[in-house]
Amino acid sequence: MTAVQGGAVSFTHHYIFPDGERLMSTATLRFRTEELIRSSVEAAGFAIEAIYGGWNREPVGVGDGEFLVIARRS
Repeated sequence: MTAVQGGAVSFTHHYIFPDGERLMSTATLRFRTEELIRSSVEAAGFAIEAIYGGWNREPVGVGDGEFLVIARRS
C-alpha cells in the first residue's frame, strides 16, 4: 500500500517471474458505499434491477465484499 486518501487506496504489486523478469504494477481502488453506487448508476441513466454482495449473488454484506450491480439503461 502506498497511499490512503479520500476513500481511495493506492498500491504497488511486484511480480517476479520464473525467468527472472520483474514487473511492477500500480493501481488505485476507490471504495464506495451501496448508496453512492446507486446514485451514480441512476445519475448515469440506468435503472438498478439488483445489487448483490458478491459474484455468487449473495445478499449485500454476506459475500466477498464486492458489489455486483445488475442495471439496464432507463
